[in-house]
Formats: sequence, structure tokens, C-alpha cells
Amino acid sequence: MDAYSDTLKSRQVQPAIDPGTTGTYPQPPSPPSDEENQKETAPLSLEPTLSTHPFFATSPGLQDWRSEPVDPRLCCQGCGCDDDEPDPDFGCTLLTALLCKRAGRVGNMIVIKSSIQNDEPKLLCVYGPFWPVLFCLTWPLILGVSGYTFYRLLHLEAPFYIILPWCALTGVLCRFLHRVSSRDPGILPRYREAPEESWRWNSQTDTYRPPGAIFDKECGVIVEDFDHVCPWTGTAIGGGNMPDFQGFVSMVCVMIIVDGICSSGAWQFW
Repeated sequence: MDAYSDTLKSRQVQPAIDPGTTGTYPQPPSPPSDEENQKETAPLSLEPTLSTHPFFATSPGLQDWRSEPVDPRLCCQGCGCDDDEPDPDFGCTLLTALLCKRAGRVGNMIVIKSSIQNDEPKLLCVYGPFWPVLFCLTWPLILGVSGYTFYRLLHLEAPFYIILPWCALTGVLCRFLHRVSSRDPGILPRYREAPEESWRWNSQTDTYRPPGAIFDKECGVIVEDFDHVCPWTGTAIGGGNMPDFQGFVSMVCVMIIVDGICSSGAWQFW
């Protein structure tokens, strides 16, 4: 009987004792504090996390373009609409998620180039959510009409004092389109406190906004002095690109008349 008891005792696993203590068992390590967790999960730089950085007043819960779902059945998740109704902007979002994985993201805006100035991000080149319309319709239309007009000028043997002004006006038109489509329209930074009494709280982006700044669902950001979203330029029109937009619209009206005169050869009767 004693031998059997000794055998059972020898098969029992004895807990290890810390050699530095006297008869006490080692204590489990304490969980890391909140400050240590924040240090470990803090981004190394601002640029890789530009799409979700709290500096800009954007819609909450947006992912970067690499993590954007490309399944049409997921297009309505998080947008608050009925699942039976398709998202009208999902086509452009799908193309962006497929083709612009390396680009940054602020709301639904595509950040091509940015910099850090005074510890704050500055958007140097940013395109709106309707960039497919810009590059697949607006630019081909302008370049196509301009190319045909130039061909007609050469075919009609137009003098240089007709060709050179036409080239200059066409260049101004293209420059206005490039600037209005790639400039920051006036994306508002996030304000946790109201700088002035006239500012109002916006629950869609959890920030205060000044008068005239409006949250645009299609762009997913608050734009200062917001006017409208122009699919032809692919982006929102606000205080940051309104002068270029006005110049673009004016040049379109001018070039419709100029191209008509040049391509028809009406200048020959002057």
C-alpha cells in the first residue's frame, strides 16, 4: 500500500518554484498599461495612415483603398441606405479600390501627393471620387475636339497668327481643368472645440464646422465654402478650387466659339 501511494505521488506534476523565492510560486506578468499599448500601436509616420488620420474631418470607419471591399453586395455596408438599393457611387469606388491601392485616402478622395508642413498634412494633389468621368470622358472630349480643330487648321493652311493664339487658349483651358480637378477643394481639418460661436457641430464627422462648410456624402469630407460636386471635373467645388473652376467654365465657353471658327475656316473671311 505504501509503495502504491509513493508511485502516485511520483506521477503528480509539481509546480515549478522560482529559485529566487522561498516556497512561493512565480507571479504572472502584469498586462501592459494603456500608455504602453498606445506606444506599440502608434503609427510610425503620418503618410502611411493619411487615409484614417484624425486631422481631417472625414466620415468615420473608412478604410484605406487596399482594404476597401470590391464585392457589389458589400457596397451599402455602413452607408445607412437600404440594402436593396444600389449605391450610385459604388462604380467609381470599385474602380478606385481596384486601381488606386497605393494611393492615400481622405474620405473618398484619392491622395496622390502630400507633404507635412508645420506638423500638419497638406494635400498637394488630390482627386475626387468621380475621377473615372474626368479621365474617361472630360479629358478625351477636350483633347479630341482640340485635336480635330488643330487638324483642320493645318488642313486649311491657317497662318501662324491664328494657330498660336488657338494653342495658347487651349493650353489655358487644359491648365484650368488640371488645377480644378487635382487641387484640394478645401477639406476641413477636424476641430474638437469650436473656435468661434458661429461654428456648429457636425455629427457625421464628429467635428465643428464653420458657416458655409458642408459635409458631402459623395466625397466623404467636409469642404469649406462648398458649392457642389462636379462629375465633369471629378471632384467637389469649394473654396480651394472655386477660382479655377470659374476659369475652366469660362474657357469652355470661349473655346466652343473659337474651335467652331477655326475648324470651319470662318477666319478666312476676316
